[in-house]
Parts: sequence; structure tokens; C-alpha cells
Amino acid sequence: MVYTVYLDEALLGNALLNLAILWLTARFCFLPRLLWRLAVSALLGAVYAVMLFFPVPAFLAGLPTKVCVSLLMLAVAFAPLPIRRLGAAAAVFYLASFGLGGLVFGLGYLVSGDNVAASLYGFVEVPRRYLWPVIAGVLVITWLVGRSGGAFLRRRLARGLFHVPVRITLYGRSLVVGALVDTGNQLADPLTNHPVVVMELDAVQKLLPGELRQALERDEEPDFQKILAGLGDRRWATRLRLIPFQSLGRTHGLLLGFRPDQLEIAYGREVVRVQDVVVAIYQRRLCPESSYRALVNPRLLETTAGFS
Repeated sequence: MVYTVYLDEALLGNALLNLAILWLTARFCFLPRLLWRLAVSALLGAVYAVMLFFPVPAFLAGLPTKVCVSLLMLAVAFAPLPIRRLGAAAAVFYLASFGLGGLVFGLGYLVSGDNVAASLYGFVEVPRRYLWPVIAGVLVITWLVGRSGGAFLRRRLARGLFHVPVRITLYGRSLVVGALVDTGNQLADPLTNHPVVVMELDAVQKLLPGELRQALERDEEPDFQKILAGLGDRRWATRLRLIPFQSLGRTHGLLLGFRPDQLEIAYGREVVRVQDVVVAIYQRRLCPESSYRALVNPRLLETTAGFS
């Protein structure tokens, strides 16, 4: 039995499937999805797969090499990642690989419509004969699963994995607020590029001077210059920031923020302490159930807790 393999089809087909696997991994592990990094990683895996069609040393086709290549793909796509986050990403990556592999054969049998699928020959022939319809179907199903599955996991696992206590310290006073690590929060101070934590006014008002608290409670869109002029404690003049945003129920707007002395985030057994951060004050509720009262930018957990 002779099989004809077209290397361009094998390379492109593997690259597309690898891209789908990496995208699923990013969705389910809440990792960043930089398209160029995913594409480079997918192409790397595809080149390795095509190499196996040629006579190569036995160790290149062995399990240790395959594991190393998969870890290299994850590193190219998502690094830097701590060991714990890398392990979780690897587990999802392998599960997605097995799942999409089975999906390729399942869709191939479904669209074949002949008896070739019932034979051992069909195990290889069906995916090859219907390569592009099968890949198109796999990509569509992957997108549907990634969109719905990622949102489902976010809802079900957020309380245990992404709800964290945040301690803010300012001028010798501190308070603790329940927060959500939100990958959708990419706000940054336009002047310093420091990441922003969005916090409800009611949660943080004990740290604010009276004039500032009253202005925020009174005005939907407080006048920044007026607030500065009315502050009795001039130390706050150097701490206040204006943060532009395009979410939180509005298309465009500005959030008034301040720079605390220190912000601590307890994630599992680790505590992240940062000074280069801005707390933006939101005058409405972030969660109707009040299960969290702040949104943490995942940049604050990149190096210690493994978010990126």
C-alpha cells in the first residue's frame, strides 16, 4: 500500500490545527493570544510533524522529543510562564490535541459517505482524502467550543481561581477588598504605563480625603481641575491620575485614579506586592452580587502568579 503525501498540504494543515490547539489552550487557561506568537508556535510544530515524513534518527520521533517540542511550542506562544501555569497549559494543550485528533477522524468518517471508513485503510485514507473539509469543520467547532467553553470556565472557576483579596496601603492606612483578576482589564496609566486596578468608590472611600469623596459621590463626571483646587491635603495632587477607558458600560470616559503606597494581592500561597500601580475609582457597582468590588489587571501577576 502506497500513500502520497503532499508536503505543502501537510505543513499548512498541521499549522492550522496547531493554531487551533494553541488558541483553545489560551482560551481555557486565560493566557494572552498574540496572533504572531501563536502562528510562529503553530508553524514550529508543523515543521516538526513534516520532518517525520523523512528518514530521521529514531530519537527525533520518540516521546521525549515530542514532549520537548510541545513544551517549546508553549514557550514560544505564551512565555514567560511559571512552572505551575506551564503545567496547566501543557495539560490543556495535550487534551486539546487528543480531542482535535479524534475530531479529525470523526469528521472524516462523517463526510466520507463510503465504505472506505470501515476499513483499516480508511483510518489513514479518510482524513487525507477529505483534508480541507475536515480542517474547516475542525476550525469551526474549535471556535465554537473556545468561545462558549472559555466563558463557561470563567464563570464556574472565577470564584476559586480568580477571586483574590487585595490590600491597599496609603499614608499608613490600609483596607482589604475582594477583587477579580480580569484578563479583559488592560487599563494602564497613560503617563507611566503602570497597570490599573479598577475599584468601586464605596470600597475605597475610607482612604480618600473628604473633599475628593464628596466630589465623586456628587458628580457623575467629576471635574478634575476643580477637585485638585479643592483638595486640602496637597499631598494628593501628585497622586491623582486620569485613566481613559472604553468599557464598564460606557463607550468612552475617564476614571479618576490615585497611586497608593503599596498594593498587595494574595494569590494562592503567594503574595504579590507592587508600588507601580494606579487604583481607578468606579462610581457604580462592578458586580451586581458584590462577589468582587475590584478588577485586577493581570499584568500585576505576570511574574509571580503566572498571568500574562
